[in-house]
Amino acid sequence: MNRHIIARIIVAVALCVAVRPLFANTLSVPPDKPAYTVDIPADWKPKVDKADKSVEATEPDNHVYMAGWVVDKSDIGELTGDVEALLKDSMKSIDEKSSEETIENNGIKFQVLKGSGVDKREGSKVKFFVAVFQAGPGKAGIYYVDYDADAPADVMKTIVTTMDSIKLKK
Repeated sequence: MNRHIIARIIVAVALCVAVRPLFANTLSVPPDKPAYTVDIPADWKPKVDKADKSVEATEPDNHVYMAGWVVDKSDIGELTGDVEALLKDSMKSIDEKSSEETIENNGIKFQVLKGSGVDKREGSKVKFFVAVFQAGPGKAGIYYVDYDADAPADVMKTIVTTMDSIKLKK
């Protein structure tokens, strides 16, 4: 083999390794009877929990945790409890100041509640948001994310890209 072929192979392998995080897994939420799908980077090791009817993922450097699930209209009262339990599990304290906004992507209107607090395990400042949207007749989709307040810009871009990937199943 000559040097040029070896050099091309090395460049090809390097490019494949560099773009690996771009490949995403499309996950259905809930896994058995999908109301929506979300694309999560494969290197975030997304997990499906059929018993909980949810999906979750953690960014490789632990800057971000995300989860998605669906609540039926008859269980909508549980939504507040679900989010409170999730925040209590991950946050040492939650700041009083929060904001709410409506975002529209892929024809879906998301009601987004944003806040911040202190991470229970790391003791560092974190931000979070909970996006709630209609995910079919009588169903609410929930997309929850908490992330380090000083997370790198590329991680923040992935959070936005992941939320932008949410699509309703018809």
